[in-house]
Amino acid sequence: MRNPFPFALLLAISLLPMVSAQDAAKQAPVDESSLATYVPSMTFDVASIRQAKPDPNGWVRVGGQFEPANSSHITLENVDLRYLLELAYPGRDHKVDGWRNLQDDLRSVMFDVRAEASPEADERLSKLPEKQVRLEQAHMVQALLAERFNLKVHWETRDSSTFDLVLSKRGRLKSTGAQPSADEVQRFGDRPVPPLYQKGDSREGFEYIAHGATVNNLANMLGGQFGVPVNDKTGLTGKYDFDLKTYQTATSERSDDETNPWPPLETAIQDQLGLKLVPSHGPVKFLVIDHAEKPSPN
Repeated sequence: MRNPFPFALLLAISLLPMVSAQDAAKQAPVDESSLATYVPSMTFDVASIRQAKPDPNGWVRVGGQFEPANSSHITLENVDLRYLLELAYPGRDHKVDGWRNLQDDLRSVMFDVRAEASPEADERLSKLPEKQVRLEQAHMVQALLAERFNLKVHWETRDSSTFDLVLSKRGRLKSTGAQPSADEVQRFGDRPVPPLYQKGDSREGFEYIAHGATVNNLANMLGGQFGVPVNDKTGLTGKYDFDLKTYQTATSERSDDETNPWPPLETAIQDQLGLKLVPSHGPVKFLVIDHAEKPSPN
């Protein structure tokens, strides 16, 4: 996901692990078949939402996650409503619209959030399959937004812009085989190293590291970064390893005097993976914001 926060004037940024927006490993996209067969119902028992206070030294910690990963405990720092919506309605197959329905201060304000459910809920979550855990966690955030932000949304399907991911050069993707390093295993602790995850920051660039990732995993990640659904049209069915090094997303974002040697994402996938994005269009789901309010302090 592209970082939606305007940090151009900050002196430096320190990123926390992110559930959906910055680290694909922490939050897998919701599987539609699971939505049809499993109905989540859990909510937070206690929640604190406060407007984030800027650090006078210019350092900002952004993001957060459920920790432990299969629990109801979530801590977020300096996140806006856009980020909260991505936690509540995860996945790369839809867009969000209706920002014009919000007051200006709600579009720009950042929040610190801490919430959790009961020990009984955590015990139940610990026994659920991962996809059902993600559905429950998303439902918790949905209920929190409805209660505290008075959020009202609805779904629409529209013909809209998309990308097709196609082959550009054959033979660039390497079949899986490399094992995660000891550092990676330590980083993820009791969770398995995911097939595709992100590390880095917006100042230096990002790496997208794959261990047995499918092209569909990659398409989902690209959809988050470019802000439109990406359809896998490569015909590739294998699992692949790669370390994709990028700085910024599109060539148009780079200044003429840019010195960072890493290429923008749209160029990196061609040069490093032999793939490219082709503009297209088709039916796209839209989550439309009808109403939201700033939560009262607590």
